[in-house]
Amino acid sequence: MNLNQVHSFLAITKTLNFTAAARQLGIPQSTISRQINDLEGQLGVRLFYRTKRDVSLTDEGKTFLPFAREISEAADKGVRAVRELHEGGAGHLSVAVAPACERFVCECLDAFHEKYPDIIVDIDRITAGYTLMDNLDSTRDFYFLYSDMFAAGDEYDSMITHSEAIGIASGKALMDGSKDPVDVIPERDVILMSEESDPILYMQAMNFCRTRRFTPRIVNSFSDTGALMLALRSGMGVAFVPASLIEGGDEAIDFRPLDDDSYSIRCIAAWKNSLLNPAASLFLDILREKAR
Repeated sequence: MNLNQVHSFLAITKTLNFTAAARQLGIPQSTISRQINDLEGQLGVRLFYRTKRDVSLTDEGKTFLPFAREISEAADKGVRAVRELHEGGAGHLSVAVAPACERFVCECLDAFHEKYPDIIVDIDRITAGYTLMDNLDSTRDFYFLYSDMFAAGDEYDSMITHSEAIGIASGKALMDGSKDPVDVIPERDVILMSEESDPILYMQAMNFCRTRRFTPRIVNSFSDTGALMLALRSGMGVAFVPASLIEGGDEAIDFRPLDDDSYSIRCIAAWKNSLLNPAASLFLDILREKAR
């Protein structure tokens, strides 16, 4: 078995089409067919059902799939580790973070950098609507996201990190000092993160309004938290936001957390259970300590 065979197998599982997989890998279809035939011969089983119209995984192919992913991932991380060592690096860590998880991740990375200052850390922001499943992107070492957006499976471990409070935010110019922000929502224009970008926050906001028996006057929704915060500061409306977005205070925004904890958002960290990256193992120790 070789890596080319594994890569060909994985490409076909994604496309379920030999021609498309060959195009994706930049090799002739005859080459990818030969690699799969050779791999099946070495394993002594058929990995795909093949007809003139359809390609599908056999039970043996489904069993082999997670191991093939692990082989490919281990090879990629091995290449990266060798290159970093050759270039004088001490290690590399990558994390993906949803907006409401940023405060917790900041605490973890601060402790990690203090302890391992030479390890390079890559940080990607993902939308709160990002769903992590076994068959999706596995290029980062850790994912910080809402628990409701994590589809548990055999390939990932996870832990609850914290619960994020939700509150009402508004530009101070919109607020009547004699009223609680919660009480003015029915009277004001409402701006929100879009349901697609942050389905959990959107659902919690709608549930709150439904409980208070009013329909919010939604004038705009945003796919980016930065745009939402700019709209808030500009006095365009009131919004439901996670408390961490107002961390440190903002003179242009009045924020009041909702008293009911049932409207909070539970956040988790998820990582591949193989955890082949040594830097990721070091970070996991700090993650577990901070999540206590």
